[in-house]
Amino acid sequence: MKERRTGIMINEIPFSNFPVLFRQCGLDFYIIDDEHGGFDYREIYGMISAARLAGGIETIVRIPCADRRDIIKFLDMGADGLLLPMTNGAEDIRKVVKYAKYSPLGERGISTMRAHTLYNPPPLAEYMPAANARTKVYAQIETKEGVERIEEILSVEGVEGFLMGPNDLSDSYGCLGDDGAPQILAAIDRTAECARRLGKTSGIITANARYLDRAKEAGMRMFSKGSELSLLASGIRKTVADICK
Repeated sequence: MKERRTGIMINEIPFSNFPVLFRQCGLDFYIIDDEHGGFDYREIYGMISAARLAGGIETIVRIPCADRRDIIKFLDMGADGLLLPMTNGAEDIRKVVKYAKYSPLGERGISTMRAHTLYNPPPLAEYMPAANARTKVYAQIETKEGVERIEEILSVEGVEGFLMGPNDLSDSYGCLGDDGAPQILAAIDRTAECARRLGKTSGIITANARYLDRAKEAGMRMFSKGSELSLLASGIRKTVADICK
């Protein structure tokens, strides 16, 4: 696996072939934001299917909460991973593992003539352990409590790792507007060290250059920078500037 994995967030535009474009541009993963985004199931289904058929890029869905309904639907669509926002403790992420993993790790419902098997299900005794290994559960650490309880969160069996969200974390620490807040820098160091010690994956979702650099120095491995909207906006501004200069 690459030392550093790069990704992007899809915030609002449900273009099915975004994953193909992202892979061609060298990205390793992308996150579909179903926490803030207004996607319907069919739109998410289209993006996940394109990624599965193209191969070479990981689909992570940021779910709005740990409800069984969304977890089982996104995984049956073929999503590779789930990201739980505002993970404050082990009890939060344990619910996601419960519904995302087949027994004996969890209680995921079994329905295999679905997109997640590419409509060619192998014997259950083979498929269920393989699916458990493939399905990644990530905690999003974006509160002071989540940072303080990072070890118990990452110690839950079935949790792959975490992605930090500095925006809400800055709000939680009371340092909004500070682009290099010492509280956030310390949180990056603390959580990355814990992940390294426990053999878990660590990462960050931010466009803040200082936090990205600190995350690299701390040994984080997953980096999601910007969104399809920020790329579009910057491209439009550049086009206007090129024409008007």
